[in-house]
Amino acid sequence: MIPFLQEIYKQFTEVHQESYHNQNTAKTVTYPYLTYDFDSEPLETNVEGFYIDVDIFDNTGSFTRIFELEGRLKDHFKQKLVLTDDNLLRFNFLRSTGVPTGDKLLRRRNIQIYCKVDWRNK
Repeated sequence: MIPFLQEIYKQFTEVHQESYHNQNTAKTVTYPYLTYDFDSEPLETNVEGFYIDVDIFDNTGSFTRIFELEGRLKDHFKQKLVLTDDNLLRFNFLRSTGVPTGDKLLRRRNIQIYCKVDWRNK
């Protein structure tokens, strides 16, 4: 599981340096930033599916930078294949939606990416 987590982190930071698992842990918050977490489901022997939920935050009162980052994520993960020593990861972009914040400046969107993982060493 650790190699999978490392690869997910690598993929997100390739798109945007301010990427965090579960919550932003930076001492000083830099916007925009994204957080991600996932749920898994068994698919078949040695194959698991992961729904990766990504939240993108910005504090400018505009969605411009959020939509730019969302576009980069879509392009990066669109039918992406990654082969490592431990697994084969197949990504696909699923959906995106706005999330109300109740704040005049804070903007947020949620996107979902699906990752099918073939565990090579299990």
